Amino acid sequence: MKLQKKHAKTELSMDDLIDYPQDSLGFHVGNHLFNNSFEPDPTPEKEDIYRMLITERISDKEDIAMYYYLLGNGYITSQAIFIIATGALLYPLSIKYFYSKYCDGKNALRFHDLDYFKMLHLPINRIKDTFLIK
Repeated sequence: MKLQKKHAKTELSMDDLIDYPQDSLGFHVGNHLFNNSFEPDPTPEKEDIYRMLITERISDKEDIAMYYYLLGNGYITSQAIFIIATGALLYPLSIKYFYSKYCDGKNALRFHDLDYFKMLHLPINRIKDTFLIK
C-alpha cells in the first residue's frame, strides 16, 4: 500500500503510517485503513484524512455529513455535489443534521486544501483545535 501525493514523490507504506505516534494523524489514517479496508492493499485518499478529522464513524449518513461539512469549508467538486444531492434525496429526515454539519464546516478555518503529508506526524487533536474542526 502506498500513500501518494499528486505532483510529488512522497510514498508511505502502511507500516510507515502505523509507525507514527499513536495520537498522530498518520497513525489514525493507517489504523483506519487497516481496520476498515476490504482490499488487501488499500490506497488511502484525501477523503480518508477528512474522515479522521471530521468523523471517525463509518456509515453512509456520516459520509454524506462529511461532504456537507467540507462544502461549508469551501470544498466544491462534482463528486461532493453529487454525494450531497444524493444524500438529501436518500436521507430527507437528516437534512437538519446535514445542515448543522455544513454550518460547522463554515465555522472551521479552511483546511480542505492543506498539505496533509507534511502534517502526518502532528497530533490529530492539535490539528482539530488549530482549524476549529468539531
